[in-house]
Amino acid sequence: MRSKTVRVLLLAICCMLVFGGIIASALIPYSTYTYSVNGRRQISPDAYVPLTVISSSSIKKGLEEGKNEMATQLYGENWADISNLSDVCVDKLGYVYLVDKDTNRIICLDEKYNLRLIISTFTNHMGVPDSFSSPTGVYVSDTEILVADTEKMRIVIFDKVGNFKLIVPEPSSDIFPETCIYKPIAVTTNSAGTIYVVSSAVNYGVISLNRDGSFNAFIGPQKVTYSTWQLIRRWFMTEKQIKAQPRFVSVEYNNITIDDDGFLYVTTAAIAEATQQSAINNKDKSDKYAPVKKLNPSGKDVMMRNGFYPPSGEVSVSSRASSNYSMFGASTIVDVALGPNGMWSIIDKKRSKTFTYDNNGNLLFAFGDKGDQIGLNQNLVALAYQGTNLLLADSTSNVVTVYKRTAYGDLLAAALQNTEDQNYSEAVKYYISILQHNNNYDAAYVGIAESLYRDSNFVDSMSYYKYAYDTAGFSKAYAEYRKAWVEDWILVVPAVVIVFFLAWSIFLKYAKKQNIKNRVYKEKRTIKEELLFAFHLILHPFDGYWDLKHEKRGGVRGATIILLTTILVFIYQAVGRGYLYNQYGLSVDYFDQILAVVVPLFLWVTANWCLTTLFDGEGTFKDIYI
Repeated sequence: MRSKTVRVLLLAICCMLVFGGIIASALIPYSTYTYSVNGRRQISPDAYVPLTVISSSSIKKGLEEGKNEMATQLYGENWADISNLSDVCVDKLGYVYLVDKDTNRIICLDEKYNLRLIISTFTNHMGVPDSFSSPTGVYVSDTEILVADTEKMRIVIFDKVGNFKLIVPEPSSDIFPETCIYKPIAVTTNSAGTIYVVSSAVNYGVISLNRDGSFNAFIGPQKVTYSTWQLIRRWFMTEKQIKAQPRFVSVEYNNITIDDDGFLYVTTAAIAEATQQSAINNKDKSDKYAPVKKLNPSGKDVMMRNGFYPPSGEVSVSSRASSNYSMFGASTIVDVALGPNGMWSIIDKKRSKTFTYDNNGNLLFAFGDKGDQIGLNQNLVALAYQGTNLLLADSTSNVVTVYKRTAYGDLLAAALQNTEDQNYSEAVKYYISILQHNNNYDAAYVGIAESLYRDSNFVDSMSYYKYAYDTAGFSKAYAEYRKAWVEDWILVVPAVVIVFFLAWSIFLKYAKKQNIKNRVYKEKRTIKEELLFAFHLILHPFDGYWDLKHEKRGGVRGATIILLTTILVFIYQAVGRGYLYNQYGLSVDYFDQILAVVVPLFLWVTANWCLTTLFDGEGTFKDIYI
């Protein structure tokens, strides 16, 4: 009876584990994945899962009844309604700021997503009542709220409690060509107070302004891109026609943020899709045609792109899983956000997906999809980090979905943080834990290899680079290993080289002596004499070929031994290739190696014999073969 009870309990536990896993996976409506070195999608554990949704109704429910009435009095009957969400921002206190473009409001929430205040109308510096007109972007510093007031072509600045401070007006029109109109859609600022603006109709880069609106410079103009048809047309256009074409200019940026060191992260969705996708597969062009860049104060792109593919969103852009043609093609990148532990993310508006990278440009994970379930989005327009949480704004459903980092995501973050802190032995432990959750995660192998490399353990580092098929990393580790090996054998290596050349010199003298001795005509030669004569033939071809035929200094046996030796060398060359020349451990077809030597030789001998026959030569097929 007791044994039966135990069996029933064990069966119940197994069922709970199995069905619990099925139910848990069903609650996450998207898959999380990375890309392997050869561009294959690899499913990984979820790094972020949906936690809650910020919506009009959730904001309203978050207030007590008395505060709801107060909000209605302050902001009107429809104060909680969001009609066109265009941006989201989070400050260092965890407060959330939403931009509602159609109702011209900035909705400010606390760290628990309860209403703090709404900025809609204000009294400007002239003492006149004022309001926004289609604001698109917001940025919050430690002390200020900066709003990109798009249609009124200005930046409006408030303090953290919503009190108006100043307006940064449109810069002088002299700096813009006639075709460019100043329409700020994104804004940020550094610790010195310099304001950086992205304008939707300005394609000369990021606009740097002083707080009084005076212009400083354009920063980091994007590389000019042309479609194939534009290039063909350009061949037949005059210089005047080319100058008159506004499309032949740099593409504009669409969003911006700044890190603590003053580096600007900018995104663009205006690069030709074919060009962008080509740059993903060709790292030499990835910095010129990148949809996301990291600009230093002088405007130079300093982003690290050391991953298998540069940070550009989707790698496999023609997924068969989607029957929707609009989902094909390169990613449409519309925003970038900086997270903790060196993580940073971009969003692909086309697919409603989020791609997260580390400081070296390695893809940590990608997740998301289009849909109307919780966790899916229909039209992503913005994202922001709130501590370890990730907030994604959807302009179709007008909600912000809050995603919580999982235990697997915590492992990734801990590994990155320890690597950044140079605690390489600890970082290796976390990467090993990551591989226990996801053994297909090539970036973890690279992470372990990098940590071991920095710890001067080059042999083990090369092994882990092999697992990830990272030839560049392997070369780097192998160079250091080779350098250390040479230093250890610094006296032995030249000694071996000297001994080899001495032995070779002695052998050549011996071969010369034997060849002189064997100059006399013989009807039959030994194999030794035939092989030694080859060294005379190499250095004295005119005399050698005469002696080969008329004094019978060579023979079929010696020639065949040389041929077999050549075949063995070709086989060894194929079998003994180093990792860098055979990353995937491909097997060798011995028959192919034999044919690679025998077939060219047979064709060459046959062709020479044919020519000899045509021109009444004396060489026989046997002579030519020898």
